Amino acid sequence: MGLVAAKCTQCGANIEVDETKEAGICQHCGTAFITEKAITNYNTYVTNNNNFAGANINVMGANIDNLIKMAENAIEAGNGKEAIDYANRALEINPESSKSWLLKMKAIEYIGTIGDPQVTEAISYGDNAIKYSDDKDKTTAEVYDYYIKRALALMLIAISNLKDVAKIKQLAGIGISAMQGVANGDTTARSLYINLSTQALVLKLKIDDDYIATHEDMQESVVALAKLYVSMCEADVERLAIYGSSLLPEAISARQTTLQSFKRGLPENKESEISDEGVKKNNSSGCYIATCVYGSYDCPQVWTLRRFRDYTLNATWYGRLFIRCYYTISPTLVKWFGETKWFRGFWKSKLDRMVASLNNKGIENTAYKDKY
Repeated sequence: MGLVAAKCTQCGANIEVDETKEAGICQHCGTAFITEKAITNYNTYVTNNNNFAGANINVMGANIDNLIKMAENAIEAGNGKEAIDYANRALEINPESSKSWLLKMKAIEYIGTIGDPQVTEAISYGDNAIKYSDDKDKTTAEVYDYYIKRALALMLIAISNLKDVAKIKQLAGIGISAMQGVANGDTTARSLYINLSTQALVLKLKIDDDYIATHEDMQESVVALAKLYVSMCEADVERLAIYGSSLLPEAISARQTTLQSFKRGLPENKESEISDEGVKKNNSSGCYIATCVYGSYDCPQVWTLRRFRDYTLNATWYGRLFIRCYYTISPTLVKWFGETKWFRGFWKSKLDRMVASLNNKGIENTAYKDKY
């Protein structure tokens, strides 16, 4: 791991970053940043005397062209807030300045956070830039290029954070009171990262389908974005597997629909480059032997056993230990012997008695969705 000097694109703090990673989190302000931009931000401060950090902006009576130039310089230095200040001053002089709206759109990402990446604001500024432009084709191309690059950046941040599972593995490995506690604790973080992919889709959908269909360079970027979404889904499933969780079928179906939205506008030959197998992946949490014996994960006998697993076994440490051992061993047993008559017969008699006993104790055999 190579640590290099960088400067946070939000708060301006001097930090060290791992240049092998696409993104990171500032330890001072908690804001996400793109590694390359943070390094560039530092180098700009070192080599460029135009350091706006903490400067007092005095633009009374200033020329709009000077304000636009100052906003451009601030963006180059990674100072989003000051760039927006300059752009706003320019817009006070001419609220129909397309260039000022463009600069405001580009600057807003520097003050965005993982919780609020400021996508809605960026889109609003981009729309105004196009609306007031004298050369709509050129401005539209510039705005769309920004949208797709920002979407790619957000997706990379989501993937990088979802794959950062060292702390989760540590918690899972020290035997905390309940694995579900790890899952509950991770829910908020996962939601934030996955929301970044949603914001990336919002940006992508602002790009006209016809524009995508007629611009090969945009098609390449859209393909890359869709593939990153697939990678994000795979990273999320791998993260869930650490604490023994999986996605509901509805979630898998929703992700397949989302992938189709990412593909919108692509010609068939480009769509074919994107495999949907990654979004279909899930962690197996089924009752392997019971499913093998009864022929379905969704049948009265298996519904009974799944309820017993989630509400009885999972309530005690030794029950959870049994579950983990069962899911470690049973897949291999089913793989080796699942097609044999003796294996199914041996287990069916035992499971029939167990299911009957559980039903007699009040555990229902009606349709059931896994608790975790």
